[in-house]
Amino acid sequence: MVEANTDDIGKAIELNIGGHDYKIIELPLKHEDGSKELYGRHLVKENVILINKDIAESRKKETLIHEVLHAIFYNTGLEHDERQIEAISNGLFQLGVGDFLWKT
Repeated sequence: MVEANTDDIGKAIELNIGGHDYKIIELPLKHEDGSKELYGRHLVKENVILINKDIAESRKKETLIHEVLHAIFYNTGLEHDERQIEAISNGLFQLGVGDFLWKT
């Protein structure tokens, strides 16, 4: 569970993914077990993607692509693992897709 007060919220944008309106919200994020970095999180039931407010701008863009891919795979029922998502998100980031998504 991610908790934050309104002072912690950074940029918030909206994005339609597969016909679903998602809110993209920047917040300071901490991984549940404390031993890993948490850059982003896809909240399926809420149609929300959280992006860690405290990471570099380039990481935010790549993380947004990563979480959008999770939403696409989930919405289409395709099985996937983190390695696949990482590979595709990194490739799309190199093509500039993060700049496009982050401006919406």
